[in-house]
Amino acid sequence: MTPLQTRVQVSEPDFRIDYSSRLFFIGSCFADTMGRRMQKLKFNTCVNPFGVLYNPHSIAQNLLLLLQKNEFTPEDLSFHNELWFSFSHYTLFSHTDPKHYLKIINAAFDAAKKQISSTNVLSITLGTSWYYTLRESGKLVANCHKLPADRFQRSFSKPEHSFQVLFNALKHIQEINPGIQVLFTVSPIRHWKDGAVGNQRSKSALILAIQELEEKLDNVHYFPAYELFMDELRDYRFYAADMLHPSEMAQSIVWERFSSAYLSPESLQLSHRIQKLREALAHRPRFPETHSYQSFVAATRNKFSELEKEFPFLNFDEELQNLC
Repeated sequence: MTPLQTRVQVSEPDFRIDYSSRLFFIGSCFADTMGRRMQKLKFNTCVNPFGVLYNPHSIAQNLLLLLQKNEFTPEDLSFHNELWFSFSHYTLFSHTDPKHYLKIINAAFDAAKKQISSTNVLSITLGTSWYYTLRESGKLVANCHKLPADRFQRSFSKPEHSFQVLFNALKHIQEINPGIQVLFTVSPIRHWKDGAVGNQRSKSALILAIQELEEKLDNVHYFPAYELFMDELRDYRFYAADMLHPSEMAQSIVWERFSSAYLSPESLQLSHRIQKLREALAHRPRFPETHSYQSFVAATRNKFSELEKEFPFLNFDEELQNLC
């Protein structure tokens, strides 16, 4: 039979992720998607404590903040369009109340500091080689927060520059966490404002920087998410309506390739059981008061309880609250 796809090979890693692993995801939307999926499957996972980050410089800077900074203070905040924000964070963290804003970002920051010091696998997704600095101070910003464009300098990070900032951050992390494994991906989401050629140059520079990191650091690995989309899933049925972001089907396919390669067999099997129960939760009855639906609720509750007894580290309180 003639093959309908070009199959992208995923290299077998020399480590495995299981339910005892501590995980940390940081970077672009793809890190957010994969990290949230692992959280829903009850892996011990910290996901983007600064919000979505796109370029190597912002990611490296924020990783160093976790090692060197105690907390964010009022002096770290800026104000624009009636909102308080930090140039180290994504726009979704913005708030009208500066005290409440600091409480939110410091809670996430404190949890991330604890996780990074003992995490087993740090997953970094790079989205673009372009980064921004404030013209008035030269300060690197993670997000422009809809301020006027003339306040920022936009710069392209060559592969050697991206390599150096990431290498520096990873070496500092290794000093406090020698056993950490680092897994890089490049986001398959195109930055179309730069055009097809500009986007490809940006992604290529990221891939070259990661290759250099793999050669210099034994604990650095690469998962070919970008290549999976460019080759194995190069059909528009795998994309969302904007023709740039991956569809839910595509995300599930990439997750299957990732989980089969990186999860231990026992953890992969358990994740499948949890996923089936989560799919049952998505059922929304037309008549919830019926005996048949109440029987379904009782049976589902029992399945969750059985899993908690079998695996005491699992907790489904949040899921059970939504089951009524």
